[in-house]
Amino acid sequence: MVSHNNVVPESYYRKHWKDYVKNRFNQPAKKKKRAIKRKQKAARIFPRPLGQLRPIIRCPTLAKNRKVRLGRGFTMEELKEAGLTPRYARTVGIAVDLRRRNTNEEQLKVNTERLNLYKSKLLIFPRKPKQYKKGDSTKEELAKVVQQKRHFGLEHAKVVSEIRTITQEEKNFSANEAIKAALEEKKKADIEFGKKLNQERS
Repeated sequence: MVSHNNVVPESYYRKHWKDYVKNRFNQPAKKKKRAIKRKQKAARIFPRPLGQLRPIIRCPTLAKNRKVRLGRGFTMEELKEAGLTPRYARTVGIAVDLRRRNTNEEQLKVNTERLNLYKSKLLIFPRKPKQYKKGDSTKEELAKVVQQKRHFGLEHAKVVSEIRTITQEEKNFSANEAIKAALEEKKKADIEFGKKLNQERS
């Protein structure tokens, strides 16, 4: 550092900062362009939907696991419960993730029900017109087909809490005292368990 009121040595101020600034004045136009492309793709792949069916999962880590979102794909176990194979699932618009694992029964049940609901509403067109095979939908069903914009999107339920007055019992409650009491009970239980274990060993 320069001491006192001296001249700054080798000063370099002309850095041409304007050459490195990127403006996003084309953002509204890009938004419109993406919407037009989505419409064109929907018309091109009709009657297939735009996206794939994806599972409902919880975000990883303790900090984020309260949030529910759509995952990358269904696991092997979920597909097996729904009576599907990964190869067939990919052909009918179901996303498959070979890396994800089911950690609880609730998640497995929710996604299996999601797959079964999708199977019940699935319409399969024949590979060649007028050549219907086993598993294809009937002509009457295919005549009423409507293109879906998305596969069973995730809907978050709004939690509305009732307004009420705080009771005297709640006012007198002390969280700190309750935690202390619980820790004391745990300590006593551990001591009793240790004594019992020593008696059994001796």
